[in-house]
Amino acid sequence: MAFAEQTIAEFLDDVAARAVTPSGGAVAAVGGAFGAALCEMVCIHTIEKDDGDVGAGLSTVRTELETRRAHLLELADEDSTAVDELQAAFAASTDEGRAELIDERSRRAADVPLDIAEACLDVLDHAKAVTAKGNRNALADAGTGAFLAHAALKAAVFTVRANLELIEEPAVGEEIEGRVAEIDGRGDEALAQVRANIEDAI
Repeated sequence: MAFAEQTIAEFLDDVAARAVTPSGGAVAAVGGAFGAALCEMVCIHTIEKDDGDVGAGLSTVRTELETRRAHLLELADEDSTAVDELQAAFAASTDEGRAELIDERSRRAADVPLDIAEACLDVLDHAKAVTAKGNRNALADAGTGAFLAHAALKAAVFTVRANLELIEEPAVGEEIEGRVAEIDGRGDEALAQVRANIEDAI
């Protein structure tokens, strides 16, 4: 069953179970989806009260956030699959192809949380617009959404870096680390702008 089809309680029970998955990457993705949902809510409240340019602009932002939310839930499933496949590679009997299989699946186990981090960065970028133009009475919710997305981004970045240790090819690891560092920095900048927007509005 896809995580999107579970209740919150069912998902948390799965996380708290003995099984390896869902693990950090999947939980980060779901956290980012919660952040997107809160920012969507603020868009809705703003659009209802503003039929001008602000409402029209946030209508587009809302659609983008909805897309990111759905994508993050899909990435939660992908992360669990990637981790399960990596664990299966470790459990495989020793043979000539085992090392290559582990390396291949380690790359996938790093690529998926990288995608999660990028999606969370997108949520944060949209949160900048929401907190700059959104309904003042709901800005705390947008701020909470941004903090959730930022925390999810940090968790995903941590997961990527943990999995980089398993990748044999140094050039591949360096390339991924470069992308991770950029996303990490941009996430911090986006959250700082969100905080500034909220402080200016209250």
